[in-house]
Amino acid sequence: MTNSTIAIIDANIRSGQDELAREEVLARLESYREPCVTPLWVNWLRGRADLRVICVVHELNRLDDFLIDVVREAIGVTGTRAVLSFGGHVNFDNFMEIPLVAARNQHMYAAAVRIELIPGYDHTAFDAIWTLPRHPHVRPVWLLRTYHSFDSDLNMLLLSDDEASITGYVMSWIRPVPGVADTVVHDVKDWHMLAKSEDMIAVAEEFFSLG
Repeated sequence: MTNSTIAIIDANIRSGQDELAREEVLARLESYREPCVTPLWVNWLRGRADLRVICVVHELNRLDDFLIDVVREAIGVTGTRAVLSFGGHVNFDNFMEIPLVAARNQHMYAAAVRIELIPGYDHTAFDAIWTLPRHPHVRPVWLLRTYHSFDSDLNMLLLSDDEASITGYVMSWIRPVPGVADTVVHDVKDWHMLAKSEDMIAVAEEFFSLG
């Protein structure tokens, strides 16, 4: 059983210091060499003008140090919030497509879907969402359990070649699943990869149930 944890860290940025904060955070992440945390990528959330850092935490007791010394001390960062996941499913092929999307800067839409469940439906809803039929335009990357969060029980990452299809997938496919109480969709606009392909493979094999 893995001891690793996925952390989704949102960093709030002071107005007027967006680009400065982005450069500072990226520089700090790229120079980070401690074995306790493996940064995977950074997303720029244009709707909020904030940064989202996705990383794997190998030593949970060191996460606070990472937040304080690497992210929170960057110029322009006014606060952070971390959502933790201790398990979930991943589609390996779609997961490994992320570095290609980032490197080629190809036209690919992405969204993070935060899902609130009705207690008592946790297992059945999780399984039902992950086993939804194959969609012609939407490709699920992962489905994380994020019960250590105030605003979501599950977190799903989607890729699509058609932006409108993501909305349709959430409204018509995810929200009708029995046990789903509510959903919030965050559009992901930019990718800056920090992990190498071998890091992504190691993360998928260690942390996730492949599917």
